[in-house]
Amino acid sequence: MRLLVVTNDYPPKPGGIQQWLGNVVDHFSGDVRVLAPADGPATNSRGESIVRRGDRKFMWPTGAVVDWVRDEIVDYQPDAILYGAPHPLPAMIPKLRSAFAGPIAVMTHGAEVTLPAAFPVARQWLRRTLRHADVLLAVSQFTAGKVGRLTGKAVTPVGAGVDVATFTPGNRPEAPVIGCVSRFVPRKGQDRLIEVAGQLRQTGIPVELIMVGKGRWESRLRRLAAAREVPTRFEVDVAWERLPELYREMSIFAMPAKSRWAGLEVEGLGIVYLEAAAAGLPVVAGNSGGAPEAVVPGVTGFVTHDDATLESAVRTLIENPVRATGMAVAGRQWVEKNHTWPKVAERIEAAIGEALGT
Repeated sequence: MRLLVVTNDYPPKPGGIQQWLGNVVDHFSGDVRVLAPADGPATNSRGESIVRRGDRKFMWPTGAVVDWVRDEIVDYQPDAILYGAPHPLPAMIPKLRSAFAGPIAVMTHGAEVTLPAAFPVARQWLRRTLRHADVLLAVSQFTAGKVGRLTGKAVTPVGAGVDVATFTPGNRPEAPVIGCVSRFVPRKGQDRLIEVAGQLRQTGIPVELIMVGKGRWESRLRRLAAAREVPTRFEVDVAWERLPELYREMSIFAMPAKSRWAGLEVEGLGIVYLEAAAAGLPVVAGNSGGAPEAVVPGVTGFVTHDDATLESAVRTLIENPVRATGMAVAGRQWVEKNHTWPKVAERIEAAIGEALGT
């Protein structure tokens, strides 16, 4: 299968969608060509040789961009086209039909669907755009449900993956160290984690925290950790290559993500939960959006709903090390079976292949 990918989100630009798409391209079994905005060389393993860059840092479905995509269709002769996100570029799909008769797929992730769908005009535009696609893909069952209700069309959840050769278990610290890897923003719940750690320390449990990420809440979180007297190490804006070693310095992973703005701001899935499980950690997730799909409750970790369930989950893992180890082992096995990048690429190829009739 020859796949043409059209996207604004591609390495080396940082971000979750960029990482997801770069890994899918790397593990796609067929030939791939990527059309992306002006940027530096791609950092994923297939590199820049398969990428064609536009002359601007962001692409809109203008006449010039449509003409460029048509020219690439003629030159590359793809079997299928994949858009990396639901807007703005898929709006050009109707204009490509005269040049391309194969299936066109659109990938959906999370907030870029839930936020526009909350407003009538944007919802109408998004529905119309997505209905032009032949194949709709989603990062989670949660997002698939949202897109399915919006469009009335079938949506295939394909998940996210982890490089299990990179994220591996290591020797755990003797003292309980709870880690969180995410942006420092309200939705991710680091403030709740600090509050719970403070409560546990007051009962004699010497818990420590590692906060990995960056964002506008950094100063607030530092002040809160100091006020609650919780030893907290902040690793700010670290390179992706350092993440595996940082996971290995934790004994529990927790990101108690919460939905905000009446469900408009949610987790699409939360790849950090899968990375932590691959690294041999029991995982504590929040109940926002697709986050619960990254945990098998009671088997690989816990899904929490409020501060009380968060405190209970963390305390259980600290006070029952045998159970925590069992969850860590089960989590690694679950990721190996269901959440590797080759598995994700296979699901995408199967969905597009069905539309192709192959």
